[in-house]
Amino acid sequence: MQIHSLNNTNFQSRNRTIRFADDIARRVNQCYPRISLSTIKTFDNAKLYPSLINNITKKLKKNVRKTKSNFYDDADSFCKKIKAFISPVKHNGIGNCGESAQLASIVAKVNGIKDCNLVNLYTAEGKDLDHTVLFVYDDKPYIIDSWLGFADYFPNTLNKYKTLYKNIFDNIKPDDNITFISYTDDEYTDFLKNNFTRKQINKLKKIYPEQFIRRGYV
Repeated sequence: MQIHSLNNTNFQSRNRTIRFADDIARRVNQCYPRISLSTIKTFDNAKLYPSLINNITKKLKKNVRKTKSNFYDDADSFCKKIKAFISPVKHNGIGNCGESAQLASIVAKVNGIKDCNLVNLYTAEGKDLDHTVLFVYDDKPYIIDSWLGFADYFPNTLNKYKTLYKNIFDNIKPDDNITFISYTDDEYTDFLKNNFTRKQINKLKKIYPEQFIRRGYV
């Protein structure tokens, strides 16, 4: 388990790296549109539709996560393991932040981004904030949050969680110090943290050409 503390380092707000990471977040959502149970629960009138929430909950657990687990366990090749992450979400149109981060990891690596891993948000005191994103280990590390559809450096990401998305992260206090914790004992995370080889990327481009973003600086 690795803990990454977020300091108040001032980074350039927008540049080519972050613009491209933004493209990654958007491409994930374009390729794999999905309903998020977590988002629905934030709606003011969500409690008026318990049957809808229960139905989506069951589909997320059975049709997406259980199917992913079964496909992954039966996979006998790299491409079939990748398909285990993609197919259930694409077929059912359902996925929370965890599924979003997994898809972001795949699309990011297809487009040449290396050294990235899934991480969870915690307060410095150890409180689980129940949110998963893609952490990119760059000279200036940044976050790709495809669930919310954006990417940015640490301080800017935290500011957005506390301000722009405070209705979603109502469990984050303005003075909370937040850390990103990466678990290495999860099989899916272990698989997705590895950089893809050129051969693997070329195979994925043929199977999923919609994932590839044609940009001159990739």
